[in-house]
Amino acid sequence: MRIAGALIGALALCIAAAPAAAEEGAVIRAGELKAMPFIDAVTSAKVAANQAVTIVSRKGGWVEVQANGQTGWLRMLNVRLQGGSAPAAGQANVHAASLLRTNSSGKTVTTGIKGLGEEDLQNAVPNPAELTKLTSLAVPAAEASSNAAASGLVEHPVDYLDQKKKKK
Repeated sequence: MRIAGALIGALALCIAAAPAAAEEGAVIRAGELKAMPFIDAVTSAKVAANQAVTIVSRKGGWVEVQANGQTGWLRMLNVRLQGGSAPAAGQANVHAASLLRTNSSGKTVTTGIKGLGEEDLQNAVPNPAELTKLTSLAVPAAEASSNAAASGLVEHPVDYLDQKKKKK
């Protein structure tokens, strides 16, 4: 009887936590919602650039989203997450539902990202609001070290590259 009660409690927690797991985002460039998380999957709908989406789940380099009453898969690099508020100092930024699922297929997934070119860097424009937001997310070094140690992480010093050596 205790096991049945525990299972019902876990199910209730999953149902209650599910809405908290959804994230809001926006489509970076127009594209196609796929029925499955594969490039050659059937297209179920189209999405426009800057269209708002709700992220339902993730799988490898893909995110399942809801947009215009449709659900489908987009490449992760085609979706920008909407900014949220920073957690208070000492609080973990973890949704309850994320504790119950790993979103892992047991396989390693690598997503390539194109780097910035010289022209991109020359045309870059500072964004003071984003810098302020980034600064607000900082934690003291002692707190970061404490959290890392509690998670079993070990520090590995890395030497800086010699700036005087030229590339061949």
